[in-house]
Amino acid sequence: MPDLSPFTDVDVAALRWIRTSVEPPAYSLLSGDRPLVDLRWERPTGSLATARSSGGTWSLKRGGFLGPHVTIRTSPDGTDLARLEVHLRQGVLDVLGGRSYRLRRAGLLVPAWQVTDATGRRLAHIEPVRVDSRLEGGSVEVAPEARGLADLPLLLVVGWYFIVLAWFEDEALAASSRFLDVVSGP
Repeated sequence: MPDLSPFTDVDVAALRWIRTSVEPPAYSLLSGDRPLVDLRWERPTGSLATARSSGGTWSLKRGGFLGPHVTIRTSPDGTDLARLEVHLRQGVLDVLGGRSYRLRRAGLLVPAWQVTDATGRRLAHIEPVRVDSRLEGGSVEVAPEARGLADLPLLLVVGWYFIVLAWFEDEALAASSRFLDVVSGP
């Protein structure tokens, strides 16, 4: 695995996520050609993933059915770091220490997502990039006032994790819909 650059050593104005493995799914966050974060799912299916950056390693896991949420823990000790409460296509990320952020879709017809602080100030814009129907990566624009934010790596990892899970769920629903159309016939 390549060494990961600290966010403080690179230009974070324009970042990009790229897919580095299909099964299990894995993505890297890059600034130019310098990797900042690796995000890898433990299995081809499921929600357990590990994020690794120069600042540490985190585990991410979705839980709940009627009240879905994502827990983010430091690795290897498993200390809770943050929790994302999911409500349809948006979420509220509460970080240990009392900081809160929002993740929401940029618009009905726009596949992009916005990360904002508790006051609604935009911190990052994440836009998935697909090839055919497969999620291949995404572009990330970080607002000037968020570039030195200590929580920025966490926000981008949790935001991308949430986007990838939503994408996988949409793919599964589309596949099951096509299957039902074939089974039920004309």
